[in-house]
Amino acid sequence: MTKKPLTWCVQCNVLALFSPLDQAPEYHNEEGQWKVVERDDQAAFMHAHRRHHLEELYPIEGSFISSQDYAEPTKTSYFEVTNGRQRFVVKRVRKSILDAQRYELIPGKLRLKPSKPRIDCPALQRELAREFARHMSSAKIDRFVQNLAEAVSYLDPRKLKRAPFESHNPSLWYFILDQRILGRILRSSSQSFTEREVKLLQEFFRRNQEDPGFMAAATVEFQIEKGGDGEKTQVRPA
Repeated sequence: MTKKPLTWCVQCNVLALFSPLDQAPEYHNEEGQWKVVERDDQAAFMHAHRRHHLEELYPIEGSFISSQDYAEPTKTSYFEVTNGRQRFVVKRVRKSILDAQRYELIPGKLRLKPSKPRIDCPALQRELAREFARHMSSAKIDRFVQNLAEAVSYLDPRKLKRAPFESHNPSLWYFILDQRILGRILRSSSQSFTEREVKLLQEFFRRNQEDPGFMAAATVEFQIEKGGDGEKTQVRPA
């Protein structure tokens, strides 16, 4: 998400995000001859909206959301901005890689709702089998992963610690399974594991607690709570 302010013409309700590329020339091929066309989008915008009331809208950190990957150049995304008095949602759309990004201002706030946390059971089973093939039976490993998956699904994602990194997709969140959570799960399975096995599992997760493969994950649904009439627009990840 950009950290630069967007310029908002209040009268026309038009947004622009300026960058050094606004002054980059365009090249057109006319009958086999390349022609350079000078351009300055920022100057053109300021001229078109001269004498209008302009405001700067600053992006709110951590508010960016989209159902598509960060690396996808053509997508629809949303983030919050403020002028210091009001809060708005910006909808950013780019339909083609040849198109400029378009911005729409929506009065209101983004509401993010993560789904029930989950773990990648097959990947975790494979890794634990490699790690503990000599110490634990495959039946015990499978039972532990099943117990862990069930316990994680009941956790409140709002109370979990977010991972210190972003995933490839802004609507996919990772959460760290700390020792307190794992300890509770292991205690509930204490009849199935020896004391040594419990210690091995605790140490394994302590070493790998910041590896996405051993974290809980949740998919985020988001909605726009529009200002004024309280209308809500639901947006679901694809």
